[in-house]
Amino acid sequence: MYKKILFFLSIATIHLEAALENPLEYKAKEFSYLIGKTRFKDDLLNMHFQLYQGYIKNTNLLLTRLKELESQGKELSYEYGALKRRFAWEYDGMRLHELYFANLGGKEPINPSSSLYQGIVKEFGSYEKWKQSFVATGKMRGIGWVILYQDLKDNRLINTWIDEHDLGHLAGGEPLLVMDVFEHAYITQYRLNREQYIDDFFHAIDWEIVEGRYNKPS
Repeated sequence: MYKKILFFLSIATIHLEAALENPLEYKAKEFSYLIGKTRFKDDLLNMHFQLYQGYIKNTNLLLTRLKELESQGKELSYEYGALKRRFAWEYDGMRLHELYFANLGGKEPINPSSSLYQGIVKEFGSYEKWKQSFVATGKMRGIGWVILYQDLKDNRLINTWIDEHDLGHLAGGEPLLVMDVFEHAYITQYRLNREQYIDDFFHAIDWEIVEGRYNKPS
């Protein structure tokens, strides 16, 4: 009888713990499959994965604390305003890393017959000119991101510099190709040789993923 009671108590505890878990919490996506598939060293990627998980943790913490302050009627407090301003930085850090890791791991060049390639040629004159623009944007001084955006309203393709995580995004734009140029993305392997990092990034692009993000003109 005592063992049965312990059994049912353990089952009840499991269900209670599951019920207490927040189903709305963001969960880290798995990108360990990239190990060995790019020119980036394992320790660089593993460190980068760990940093990405930190953005998820902080995003969840901010959302929880903001809800607590709202339940206490403290929406006009200094803390609430400060956390609101911080939120986009953590959230965008999470999402941009997911886009970045997801567009890595490829081996094949972009397909010249694809809609994306044709869109690049239409916008920039040639793939080579687009790449030159993208690389030049990546070599700019500072830390941030380089994103090939698609302007969905007018179907334009634009290489964009994102300062930090949250400044410079194009409203209504669709991120197609995302490159991290924060120092943590390359400095342990490449030191200050960002140019070599960018070159190795281009050798690792999964163009099928990037093309899948592209909205074909109607």
